[in-house]
Amino acid sequence: MFPKSLFPIALLSIISLGSVSAVDYSETYVGCVPIGTGTSGALYSPSVYIIEDCNFACADAGYTYAYFSNPASSFCSCKNTGPAPGDISSVASGNTNCGSFQATVNALATDYSFQSCYNSPASDDTTSQSTFDSCFERCSTYTNALVAPAGTTYTCLCSNTTPSGTAESCGYDGTFFAYSHTAISSPSLVDRRRRRLERMKRDEQLRLNRFCPGGLQACIVPGSDDSFECIDTSSELESCGGCLYGSYTNSTAPAGVDCSILRGAAFGGATCANGRCEISACREGFQLVDGKCQ
Repeated sequence: MFPKSLFPIALLSIISLGSVSAVDYSETYVGCVPIGTGTSGALYSPSVYIIEDCNFACADAGYTYAYFSNPASSFCSCKNTGPAPGDISSVASGNTNCGSFQATVNALATDYSFQSCYNSPASDDTTSQSTFDSCFERCSTYTNALVAPAGTTYTCLCSNTTPSGTAESCGYDGTFFAYSHTAISSPSLVDRRRRRLERMKRDEQLRLNRFCPGGLQACIVPGSDDSFECIDTSSELESCGGCLYGSYTNSTAPAGVDCSILRGAAFGGATCANGRCEISACREGFQLVDGKCQ
């Protein structure tokens, strides 16, 4: 097992733009959310004090969205999912000022640039989409994508006409977040963007497993919050399929199973193979039926 003190996270090397290698990302504002949404479910939370450092830290760690809460707590939350339609809240003033007790959300893996918010923009293609990402993808062959929360979905407008008129405060009912980019026409460009997103997600998986050699997971040791041990959860009898007491690096990882205490299994009659418990013998009074002792 290894104590946490042997693996300190050097925040200065994470958040200082001058001390880490440059990463390929371009932040795009996608709105404000309540501070609870911005800080919950965080997969990676460096201590930063300006939004630019939050964007950089999240992109450098392989995430596709950065949630920055300020000035309530100056908290940076990195995620791979954008805000749900019902989470979008109104700005304090202007177009991008989320104000106190809200989190500003930026997408980090898109070539779109935020322009402003409008009430009734022109549309060449109108659909209902579940995420910002799906709207951006839908509008990839148009020069403009416009997104507005509408209950449990987003109304997505694709247009080759630049939005005009008076810019509105973002987040209010009926307003569309307007984005522009260079419209793509070649499928190869779509493939390159998709591969970029996949690479960022692979890099994130590597980060989650950085404490242990390949094939092993860093699992929390019960009774010692500052320690972990490296386990092969594909074959470990007492942590089969995941860490029994939780992953040291990934709070959302599935929990493992202790195959040695399965109901009715005989002593030595259970093994772990490919992350699943397999029973070969049951105790007296039980019968093996469909892989279980009954």
